[in-house]
Amino acid sequence: MRLSDKTAVVFGCNGTIAKAICKKLSQEGCKIVVTDLKKDLAEQLVSEINNAVGIGADVRIEKDVKKVINLALKKFGKIDVAINCSRIALLKETIEFSEKEWDTIVDFNAKSMYLIAKSVLKNMIDNNSGSIIGITSKAAKSGPANFSAYAASMNASIGLLRSLSCEVRNNNIQVNALCPGYIEHEELALGAELTGNKSPDKGIYVQFSPLIDITNEPEALANLVAYLASDEGRFITGQAYHLCDDDVTYWRNLGLEAEM
Repeated sequence: MRLSDKTAVVFGCNGTIAKAICKKLSQEGCKIVVTDLKKDLAEQLVSEINNAVGIGADVRIEKDVKKVINLALKKFGKIDVAINCSRIALLKETIEFSEKEWDTIVDFNAKSMYLIAKSVLKNMIDNNSGSIIGITSKAAKSGPANFSAYAASMNASIGLLRSLSCEVRNNNIQVNALCPGYIEHEELALGAELTGNKSPDKGIYVQFSPLIDITNEPEALANLVAYLASDEGRFITGQAYHLCDDDVTYWRNLGLEAEM
């Protein structure tokens, strides 16, 4: 599953999942443009992997996204894979959300998915090849309390990606979503920073199922991304994968009856 003939653009590199994805792609020989809202974080990750260049960008701003795409084309000549790992979260009851807070969460998570896909598609269509992968969340399926904006943005992202997969099927472009089973600390911290709320204590994260092993999920997701980016994964499109069992399965495994 070598990716030495591939070029990838990865948006949002601060979280554990994004770092695992970048390192896996690099190990497989992929050339990578790494970007983050905070340029120093992108540059730090680039210093840890091979065949990579870093740049700062705000995924909510179209000209910033296009700047990243243009850098990838100038540096490597093409874009085979576009991966959006940009996610932020805010733990708050819906009634307490301000309009600005809601817009910030939805723009960063869902609008970014649209802007990235739109900006990268011309090159992929011209090449009649490509893979777009959105890192979304199991929250889109479970709808946890106090994360309404987050869950809504992830549902919007999955809907966009699935619809897009149908639009570009005849252009040999695959479009898929991956749904991690937990909200990373970095998502909560950046979400609080961008909305002017108190940052969570160091190491705090949100887990959606007791079956999730967060120590292994980033590596597992990275392996799946590498597969979807490879020629072996070229027949898979329009999917939204999560790697953990749902809560009903959890209760069945305990031999208990689950109430729906």
